[in-house]
Amino acid sequence: MALETNERVTVGAVFSGGKVRPAWFLWRGRKYAVGEVTFAWESKEGVARLQHFSVVSGGNVYALSYNPVECVWDLKGVEQDWRG
Repeated sequence: MALETNERVTVGAVFSGGKVRPAWFLWRGRKYAVGEVTFAWESKEGVARLQHFSVVSGGNVYALSYNPVECVWDLKGVEQDWRG
């Protein structure tokens, strides 16, 4: 079951070698540890090159998006119980 959210979230990320990787995020008062980044891609929105991540936490897949121009993260959606 997919849920579209488009909500601003706080993300703890690792910046290394010019790349960024989300490690955890806060959503609706709860902290989610990122167990795995399953896919990453980029898109362009105006002058910003958005970085998108599909991440796994607690059996769900979350779609995170980072805008480096505005320095903000958004949770775009959730795929619940994706493994079974």
